[in-house]
Amino acid sequence: MPPSLPLFPLNAALVPGLVLPLHIFEPRYRRMIEELLARPEESDREFGIIAVRDGHQTETSGLAALYEVGTTAILRGAQEYEDGRFDVVTTGNRRFRLRSI
Repeated sequence: MPPSLPLFPLNAALVPGLVLPLHIFEPRYRRMIEELLARPEESDREFGIIAVRDGHQTETSGLAALYEVGTTAILRGAQEYEDGRFDVVTTGNRRFRLRSI
């Protein structure tokens, strides 16, 4: 696993092996998907999905808003819309421990 991963905070947990479709609309996460899609197909198009603790927002609570363990997601497919949004299909890969953001 690479020493760092782009993170996608979510109000749910991803289980390794399960498929998770996502609708990507926020500009920072649209850029993340664009960067992953720019990688060669045979490379790892992987990012971290980590659950947000109830009652927290990542913008104001930072690391305290996130659980310590997440799951890497492999980007399997993406549909880009004219306005820049994406529908993506991911598969949970393996667990990781969050050390810093």
